[in-house]
Amino acid sequence: MLTPSLFDFPVDLPSSRELLDDTREMLASGDVSIADEFATRLDHIRRTMSPHAWQAFIAQRIASHPVRSLFHEDPFSWRAFAKPRGYAGDAELLDLIYRDAPPSGPLSALGTRLYDWSVAGTSCRSVRARRDILAGLIDRVAEERPAPRILSVACGHLREAQRSEAVRAGAISEFVALDQDPLSLALVEREQAHRNVRPVRGSVRRLLGGAKSFGSFDLVYAAGLYDYLEVPTARALTRSLFTTLRPGGTLVVANFAPNLPDIGYMEAIMEWRLLYRDEREVEQFAADIPVADIASKELFRDEPGNVVYLALRRHEEERP
Repeated sequence: MLTPSLFDFPVDLPSSRELLDDTREMLASGDVSIADEFATRLDHIRRTMSPHAWQAFIAQRIASHPVRSLFHEDPFSWRAFAKPRGYAGDAELLDLIYRDAPPSGPLSALGTRLYDWSVAGTSCRSVRARRDILAGLIDRVAEERPAPRILSVACGHLREAQRSEAVRAGAISEFVALDQDPLSLALVEREQAHRNVRPVRGSVRRLLGGAKSFGSFDLVYAAGLYDYLEVPTARALTRSLFTTLRPGGTLVVANFAPNLPDIGYMEAIMEWRLLYRDEREVEQFAADIPVADIASKELFRDEPGNVVYLALRRHEEERP
């Protein structure tokens, strides 16, 4: 396959060069007021191209331009790009979005302004909304079912549990926090083990091989994992997780939607790539579960409208 040249791109290249140069000049002066326009126009460029041409555009236009290194003074953008744990959306990065603590290490004046700008964006608002939606879900399950058992898949730092009144009150009999990152699990152990939270190291492969080995649960959820899973894996994992539900239990999974306006910035500046899906595609995650086993199915979005949620409830009694 031939690599596309700049002349193959269906965009106004002088205009895009001007955008990069003007943004660099303003950022270098400490002015971040152009950042919104930059991100908007960058995503417009992305949407005019084929995926292959867009990746070539990033490699040939963005990667070598000094505007990228200026945006990397923002600790959020830099961590996603640098991937110190091997992937962009690690738990430390999510903590930067939550802003419960200041970033570690020194920040330049420009980095401080860009950090304020980036984490105020719509994708970060959806990440914070996701934490609150899950905390509310945990509390609702604890109200409906005495001493419930809960499983969080790819739990990260499990910040939603820290916002849950039920977890703080000790109303959860056991909260299994599953992740493949030992550093994340060590932090969860230090901060939340006294609240019936049990960190467990595990992978998607282990869940696919036998999720029932973890026991049965009243609530199972996966917040950011499905953004990285191909459809066959997502379907198989959904089926496997559903088998762990107790009668009347609920499974919730989430996936960022393709209308997210930050995708161009995330891919070009942060090199952070997700698999975006709409309601029809997310609903297909449940396609391998027998319809007779599902008591209810709900699709909904967060308030910013960037994340699609799928909630599946098992029947209260086993079906014949």
